[in-house]
Amino acid sequence: MGLTLRDAALLVRGTLVGDGAVVVNGVGPIETARRDQIAALDSERFLDAARASQAAALLVTPKLAAKLDKESGRPHIVTPAPQIAQNLVIEKLGLWPLAWTERGRHPSAIVAADAEIGADVAIDAFAVVGPRARIGAGTRLDPHAVVEGGAIVGARCRILSHAVICAPATIGDDCLVGHGAVVGGEGFGFGFGPTGAVRLHHIGRVVVGNRVDIGNCATIDRARFGETRVGDDVKLDSHVHLGHNVTIGARTVCAAQTGIAGSSTVGESCLLGGQAGVADHVTIPTGTRISAKGGVPFTLDAPGDYSGHWVRPFRTAAREFIALEKLPGALKEIERLRAELEVLKSRLA
Repeated sequence: MGLTLRDAALLVRGTLVGDGAVVVNGVGPIETARRDQIAALDSERFLDAARASQAAALLVTPKLAAKLDKESGRPHIVTPAPQIAQNLVIEKLGLWPLAWTERGRHPSAIVAADAEIGADVAIDAFAVVGPRARIGAGTRLDPHAVVEGGAIVGARCRILSHAVICAPATIGDDCLVGHGAVVGGEGFGFGFGPTGAVRLHHIGRVVVGNRVDIGNCATIDRARFGETRVGDDVKLDSHVHLGHNVTIGARTVCAAQTGIAGSSTVGESCLLGGQAGVADHVTIPTGTRISAKGGVPFTLDAPGDYSGHWVRPFRTAAREFIALEKLPGALKEIERLRAELEVLKSRLA
């Protein structure tokens, strides 16, 4: 099923420039898109690739559209968020089919008699819903997903295969929980006695907001006391770990293998790069960006861009990195100057 550019522009609420009768049958990346596909352009670094692209049309930002107007006659649709607009086109063209769209309950699923199941909920093969659990309308549990007794899952969520929503967890609406993720498992807290480490009981909860993505094999630990909290629109990549009593502000994004230790707070709209590490009882201000492998051992006083292990303001870290590259040459120069100094000393002796 094709889609005219005129209809695509209406779909994404964008402004069409060029022939609206052009039909696209798919989407693709700018570099390899075919002549019947539409591609998204939202960064100037891909502008040369866009000029060489075979794509029938482009979804572009207003800033880049001005440059295309001068240099290309290719039809395009101007929209503030081309990648998100491309999502809508993908869905309209039927390129994002769900693996199992039936409603109801697979015969092999195990659902407690006193669980509260909303309208149009899909529970797939071997999924488990425990006693007094609550599942909101339109939510889907994929094969082998587990919602333990007492857990609450909101409306229109997707719980993928082998994910576990533990008893003390509440998940909001429109959330995605990836394969093998665990929300509400016991935190990593120990006391030390005569026999060594003894696991401490964690009797708190996890509260996850709306429209949160939790990646494959990610883990969010329940609080020791009180709550571990994840705000609305947070996105957690695969293998992210949030320790007990952590708080993540709305719209924050954590890339793969980020680890945040217990009782730390990350503000709203932060970005944490892959393998970033945050120590316990640390606060990261709203709007902060931590580069990949950045280590945060202490509270950051002001928002900004930070890099390094341990983190420093990005420009400082960049200067130190450049200086470090020059260090071998500088040491050789010091040795040369030292030798010259010894020669001068011997002549003056």
